[in-house]
Amino acid sequence: MDNKELLKDETLAEKLIKRGFWLYFFSFLIAPSGYIIKLLISNDLSVQEVGVIYSIIWFVSILTNYNDLWFTESLQYFLPKFWINKNYNKFKTSIFLALWTQTFTAILIAFWLWFGADWLWNNYFHSLFAVDALKVFSLWFIVYNLFSTLENIFKSFQDTFVYKLVEFIRMWWIVLFTIIIFFSHNWNVLTYSIAWFVGAVVWLFVAFLIFLRKYRKILNKWKIEINKETTKQIFSYSIWVIIGSQAWILLSQIDQQMIIYFLGPEQAGYYTAYLSLLTIYSIILWPLFSFLFPITTELAEKKETWKLSMMLNMFLKYFVLFGIYWWIFLFVFWPMIAFVLFWDKFTFSWELLKLWWMFIFLNIIVSILFPILAGLGKIKERVKILWTAAILNFILNICLISYIWVYGAIISTIVWQMIIVTLSFKILKKINIKLSYNRVFFLKNLLLWFVLWWIGYYFISNLQFNRVNSLFLILFSGLVYGMIILWLNYNEVRLFVNEVKKIKWR
Repeated sequence: MDNKELLKDETLAEKLIKRGFWLYFFSFLIAPSGYIIKLLISNDLSVQEVGVIYSIIWFVSILTNYNDLWFTESLQYFLPKFWINKNYNKFKTSIFLALWTQTFTAILIAFWLWFGADWLWNNYFHSLFAVDALKVFSLWFIVYNLFSTLENIFKSFQDTFVYKLVEFIRMWWIVLFTIIIFFSHNWNVLTYSIAWFVGAVVWLFVAFLIFLRKYRKILNKWKIEINKETTKQIFSYSIWVIIGSQAWILLSQIDQQMIIYFLGPEQAGYYTAYLSLLTIYSIILWPLFSFLFPITTELAEKKETWKLSMMLNMFLKYFVLFGIYWWIFLFVFWPMIAFVLFWDKFTFSWELLKLWWMFIFLNIIVSILFPILAGLGKIKERVKILWTAAILNFILNICLISYIWVYGAIISTIVWQMIIVTLSFKILKKINIKLSYNRVFFLKNLLLWFVLWWIGYYFISNLQFNRVNSLFLILFSGLVYGMIILWLNYNEVRLFVNEVKKIKWR
């Protein structure tokens, strides 16, 4: 690949629209896969078995934070900086360090998972089903962590096409093998775990072939120079990432683990289904949010802070409002959505969603602010925020889960996200990132959506449908609501279309 193709100069609109297109194109293709997998598994297995599988997946995901001493996240920060400043030998050296440390630590942790499976099921998962599944996921762990370095290189160069293409291949391979297991009637925790492992192997193989094709010639021109300056620079950043990641583990993963420990696998199964319902909106938002880190690093390195302010205000303007839209849409359709995606035995998961849906906008703001803080190099400030929220989350979980069960974990999440949003805005204000919002735009959309909510809730919420009719009604209503919103925001849509016309797609 020509060096000029990597991090080439583009307008902010071109960068977000052109590269964002591939994020959304593949994200919509990937989106059904996770729900198909969970739908098939939840049909074949008991609530307890489903809880075991997904608790193991989250448990292993926690361990991935320890696999490489946090070099791979550091790559997203340093690779664009090294490239823009033409420090090519440092660029190659940082990749080498990440791959070496990642492979070494992945093998050590996988070894512990394999030989510690008996102890873990007896003392942690409380289910014999977990033994064989843990051994399969110990192999999955090695494959996943080898891939993550390649993934971060693709992210650093904002190569959204390759990044999402490989993810698309992984998820649909898992779907394929899950369907094979489903129709073979070989239903158990072990066989469904193997489906995840096979998908990961295909995932790594494809990613490695693409990496060699796109980057081998460039990397062969440079040298690996392990010196004190480069190593210290990367390690200094990584240490703060390590400290921050411990807090993020408590925030993002500890709820599921505390629920399975205090309340057992069945309640963990209900909580798993609740999370799946809650994060449906991520199909639209998270692909673009993951793109914010490398873009912010590039803009900050080029001293284009005005573009950064523009991007942040645009994201807050449109996506926070989307969060309110989604809250109201769930208020009307949540029983139908849950009925379509899961079975009646997960009814309790629907009830959990009631408590959280009006606070979805908090999660959206956190997802916008944290990649931007990381891209700005505000790693120490981000760590302080994370640990403040994590300690509070841990204390609240201990106090609340024992008394009000799973509801306690949800209330705790609402509180710590409020803390993060407040403290993050204070940091941005100190570094003169200007925030603004259009009151007229916000109020007119909010008024419209409450009208649509009232109409939908009044005429639809009490109707009874089967699974197929419910799915049709959800999709049709979403289409109608979307068309009305686009019509109300005609000027914004027209500006977007004009920007798309200016872009050269080659």
